[in-house]
Amino acid sequence: MNNYRQSGGGGFPHIATAPVVYNAQVAIREAIVEYASEAGTIDPATFHVDNWKLVREGTPVF
Repeated sequence: MNNYRQSGGGGFPHIATAPVVYNAQVAIREAIVEYASEAGTIDPATFHVDNWKLVREGTPVF
């Protein structure tokens, strides 16, 4: 999640008060650049992993 959403931006104010589980302090774009540089390429078929979701009271937000 980016810092805009973390601060409650974009209509998700409840996220601003949620507990922080992990905070790497790395910009998303920098993380993607580092990943692509190490991997050499990004294959969308293998890059995406559906292993998390945003929920409100147990119900997915989207």
